[in-house]
Amino acid sequence: MKASRISSLSLFILCSVLSISLIGCGDSTSATNNNGNNNNGGGNEPAPNEVGMSSQSYSPSSIEVEVGTTVMWSNESDVVHTVTSGTDGEHDGNFDSGNISPGGQFSYTFNEVGTYPYFCVPHVSAGMTGTVTVVESY
Repeated sequence: MKASRISSLSLFILCSVLSISLIGCGDSTSATNNNGNNNNGGGNEPAPNEVGMSSQSYSPSSIEVEVGTTVMWSNESDVVHTVTSGTDGEHDGNFDSGNISPGGQFSYTFNEVGTYPYFCVPHVSAGMTGTVTVVESY
């Protein structure tokens, strides 16, 4: 009987410690992008040069960055995505991530002013497109 109480107590303590550990993994996020800027807003909003990929969309779908900025795309879904420059499913040769597995990332540094449309190869027909507009430094 005493051994049973000790085992039950040990199991209770272990479960309590695990529960407390999991509570620390709540919704508050802290992501560091390639430029060293922290996004500590506590929500799911990406930093100005970060783009999330959900099941069939980029978020945000359009961003504006300065010349020399590295943009990072993060696959936050459970399916494979790509970040392929071009329009209407036609790759223009500027950049192509290849397949990005769930949890994976791709980054690209924009060194010239311009507008760079891009799409996800598997989901372009579902409207998964985006645009990066690159401007001179402020």
